[in-house]
Amino acid sequence: MKPFWIYIFLFILSSVGANESTTSTSSSVEPAPTPSTLVDILSERPQFSYFLRLLQRQGMIPTLNQMENVTLLAPINSAFVGKKSIDWDNNSLNRYIVNQKLRVGLLGKSESVYQTLYRVGNTNYSIAVSPDFESLEYVIDEVSYIVEEDIYAKHQHSYIQGIDQLLPEKPTICDVLMNNTNPEISLFSKIFQSLFIDTDEQQVQSKKKKKKKKHKKPKKTKLPPLPNSCKEFLNGTGTILVPSNKVLKNSLTDIQLQYYLANSDFARYATTTDAVFEIKHDVMSLLQSLMFPALIVGSNNTNSKIKSNLGSSHKFKLKDGHVEVDKVAVTESHVSADGVIHIFKETDSLFEQLNIATAEMIARKSLYALHYSNFVDELYFRSLGHLVDGSSQNQSIFLDVNQRDDVEDDDVEASVASFSSKQNILYQFVDGKVAIHDTMHSLLDTKLCSKKKIGGCFKLKFSISNGKNNITVNDEVHIQAYTPIANESVVFVANGEITPPVNLKHSLGDLISSGAVHRHLENIEIDQGSCLKTLEYINRFGLSSLRDNDEGYSIFLPCGTTDTKGTWKDLGLILTYLERNPHMLEMVVKSMFMEGVVYSDFTSHKTLKDLNGNQVKFKSRNITNDANEATLNNTQLSFPLNSDLLFQQGVIHVTNKVFFPDDFEVPIEELIKTTYDSNFPSFFMWDILKMYPNINKVITGKQPYSLLIPTAESLKDFNITTSMKDLLRFIDFHLIPNSEVTKILDCISGEGYNNSVIKTNLSEGGLTCKHKPQTNKVMLQLHKLNTISTVSYNKDQEVRLLSHGCTKKYQSGTDQLSCVFLIQKPLNLDWFENPKNGDNFLHVHLGLVSVGVGVILGLIIFGGVMVGLMFCIGKREKNNNKDDFEFPRPDSGFMSVLTDDDEYVPYDRGYETDVDVLRTETDALLPSHMKRKKRVKKPDYGSTKQGSNGVTLPRDIGDIRSTLNRERNLPGYSQY
Repeated sequence: MKPFWIYIFLFILSSVGANESTTSTSSSVEPAPTPSTLVDILSERPQFSYFLRLLQRQGMIPTLNQMENVTLLAPINSAFVGKKSIDWDNNSLNRYIVNQKLRVGLLGKSESVYQTLYRVGNTNYSIAVSPDFESLEYVIDEVSYIVEEDIYAKHQHSYIQGIDQLLPEKPTICDVLMNNTNPEISLFSKIFQSLFIDTDEQQVQSKKKKKKKKHKKPKKTKLPPLPNSCKEFLNGTGTILVPSNKVLKNSLTDIQLQYYLANSDFARYATTTDAVFEIKHDVMSLLQSLMFPALIVGSNNTNSKIKSNLGSSHKFKLKDGHVEVDKVAVTESHVSADGVIHIFKETDSLFEQLNIATAEMIARKSLYALHYSNFVDELYFRSLGHLVDGSSQNQSIFLDVNQRDDVEDDDVEASVASFSSKQNILYQFVDGKVAIHDTMHSLLDTKLCSKKKIGGCFKLKFSISNGKNNITVNDEVHIQAYTPIANESVVFVANGEITPPVNLKHSLGDLISSGAVHRHLENIEIDQGSCLKTLEYINRFGLSSLRDNDEGYSIFLPCGTTDTKGTWKDLGLILTYLERNPHMLEMVVKSMFMEGVVYSDFTSHKTLKDLNGNQVKFKSRNITNDANEATLNNTQLSFPLNSDLLFQQGVIHVTNKVFFPDDFEVPIEELIKTTYDSNFPSFFMWDILKMYPNINKVITGKQPYSLLIPTAESLKDFNITTSMKDLLRFIDFHLIPNSEVTKILDCISGEGYNNSVIKTNLSEGGLTCKHKPQTNKVMLQLHKLNTISTVSYNKDQEVRLLSHGCTKKYQSGTDQLSCVFLIQKPLNLDWFENPKNGDNFLHVHLGLVSVGVGVILGLIIFGGVMVGLMFCIGKREKNNNKDDFEFPRPDSGFMSVLTDDDEYVPYDRGYETDVDVLRTETDALLPSHMKRKKRVKKPDYGSTKQGSNGVTLPRDIGDIRSTLNRERNLPGYSQY
């Protein structure tokens, strides 16, 4: 134990010696005083000399000496290198003075925000101090590192933190949001900026709309005043939550986003003042729910519940260096000059997760979002505000793009002026939310109703095809866009007017002028001839204006298509009978008008009543993808879906048949009388039939026969025998038993006939029927019965069926039916006679087409022959003009001797001259094809009178021959 105590003792002695040595040394030199103020520390340390001089020049030293419990952020001298012409003032230097103690040794691993003495509006300027884990230093505003830490000035209870860079002035929250500095939050910035648009300018835009009458506005709860500026709005706000563009689109519906952005397009749209203020208040409510009065970032006010400016509480928490709001992580945090901006970039349904209420997109707000505020104004003017104030649910709204709030030129009348009545607007609202399918055809009930006119509400035709790419309303108006809104409703925007149905006259006029029934994708081309005839009958009997009947009307209009049968032109003798009996025609026309409304999508049965008072049963048998197969009493009809022609008092169905009442019947004698021709009154078949009472009785009896009646003109040309026996056979040949009539009727219709023999009342006389679809001709050909015929076809033994008519409507049987068939010529009894002896020639019957082809070929051959002859004659005349035997070619050196009749000079001939010697023998005086200029002819030489075609003679030169020599030419005459 002895050595241990020795060691202790020695340690004590050495300690005492050391203390004495130190004391003696220190007492010899007076110690320097410790700096105790902020200015003293800056003066004592040369690295702060430049900053100290700056404080002195700005007169900040007295103010600085009076401060306590502050932190001075002192830039070292190197921070000023390269910085020139900085405009410092006392307030700017206050950014370097934190209004509380900031001690680096007490900072943690999270960011902290401190406020300086620098004032930004009504708020102190903020700085953020955060750790840099790479350099193991703290950095201020992500710019300036603290290089001299925690220098304490004890007299002022303050600290100095030396920093290596000057602090740039950060933008305020208003600067960030009002100047679009961050493209990732541009949508939120637009919404924020729209809160402060100049309403006076907006009202100027609204004046470009047509001035409207004052109307009672909906009652509204008292709303807080709107801010006039961003600074006023953000006053007292320390933190704001900002969703990025992506988060905003994922958190709001399309129509909500359009609504919040609606005021940002004020230059393009003349929005009403009511709409502007309502949108602004909803924007303000949304923004206030994202704003908080405290600075919430890093270690500041996290892990606590804080109320927003709107009053809702949210829990903030710092987790892994990031702030969470109600467990929703913030992606980025930016400390601005006057607060903190938290940006969310990766969150869906942000407002739902934060339990922040957004604007409920009732119809009125949806129309504001789509820029139809003037339309809303019109609704309130018409006392229809209940349709859009949220009280109406499950509806569809159809809008014309021209009703939008587009800014109009001064000389263009606004679209709202086109609103003619309350009814027009009601027609644009449909009960029920339209379900959108890839393909559909629907008739929708609008809110325009009239018990008096239609017994209910008017319909609107709605069609979709091509996978929702093609949507039309009333067949002609295309839908450009549709948007679901609140209350199970939807808004459709169309590229044309959506107007209620017009009256019957206009509907029929539009049908005739267009020549088609307009449908969704294709039009049904109508037979305009039949349609015009129907319109003529309707006007004749005063049915183009109908009285209101509290039920509406369904009109079955026999217009048909261009390739169908059964309309007026195919009624034949029935139409002739109706034309001659106007009261019967009126009855038929009135039977097309049914009291009660039946649309093409009707799937049940219903009893209607026509204008004659007769009950008519309508029954839908089957609805396919494209048509409704139905029956009207016993008449089968097919209605293409959505082919309805809507008019003011009901619906028009274009059909391919003329509808007759079930009890419609024409007496057989009346049908026979339709064949009467006033041009040939003596050749009337009915007069012949009356000669045989028994036949007349059979025709008009309970089991009547049908008749083939030739035209009166053909009877005139036909030598009807005076023999009573042959005349009776002639009549029998034209009588058809009831059992055989079906074959002819089926042949005429082109359906069901199997080329079987049609028996006549003449035992040996039968007929076969031939229907030619190309020409729509029906031919009846003789078929001998009880004989063996070797002749297969004889054109002379067939007649054409021109028209026909039956006493009743042909359904399936003909027991109580008789018909009259008008034929081109009579059936000839001579057809049963054997051919004359010696007549073994083959009779070839050329048709009209064959004759026409022969004529054309003959004309072509004749023309070719004539052209050939013309060429031959022309060539011969040309050769005669160049006949060398008549005009032999002279040698060169002869003088030309011409007469005044010489027009063509193919060769030079005459006496030799000196000039000619100089030419070569091959040179002609004139080209052979040149025609001399015609001159006035002088009297012929050697003749007492002028001759037009006299013999040409040379000129007489006997009187001057003695004066001629080779030294000169003939005086006064040209050599040529």
